[in-house]
Amino acid sequence: MEVKVINKDLADSGSVFKVRRMNFDEIIVNYPTESGIKNFSFEDVECISENNIDEFLIKNKNFLKIKLKRGISVVFYNALYESLKFETKEEIVNMDVLRDKYKINKRGIWEKEILLIINNKFPLEVMASGQNFKKNGYNIIINKIENSDFLEICDVEIRNINSEIELKKAIISSFREAIEQFKNSNKTSK
Repeated sequence: MEVKVINKDLADSGSVFKVRRMNFDEIIVNYPTESGIKNFSFEDVECISENNIDEFLIKNKNFLKIKLKRGISVVFYNALYESLKFETKEEIVNMDVLRDKYKINKRGIWEKEILLIINNKFPLEVMASGQNFKKNGYNIIINKIENSDFLEICDVEIRNINSEIELKKAIISSFREAIEQFKNSNKTSK
């Protein structure tokens, strides 16, 4: 895929670059500088498709919310899209990724556990697996989640995240205290 810079306020306006990576909120392109890359927001560029997968990603940017580790082909997004569309019997207009877990075993088989809400009304749990560097043969199992179970899962996740935040705050406090003690001891030793 390539992108053309359409934001006239940018120095690169009108330039075309080869896409290196895409995230949900930005596009990383090959750029002729020392680092070799540059980031653009989707609003600043027009995507130029080079194949069917590019067309899919341009039309379904929501799928970029699901992280693909090295070895998982972007073709997985299309397989997941078709499975979700079949399960919900609706076009996928909105997709919120609430949990996205990944693991790989020693034989190169990866597994993903994804908690999604589709079109703001279908809470789904997706269990997907495949073999590293293969573009087919995905195993995708979609389970509908009852509303009460979905709300309970969300509550548990929120509590877990809040616990992690409190732990990180305590670690930050320890660092700040260490910095202050370090600064004070250096003042007295001079």
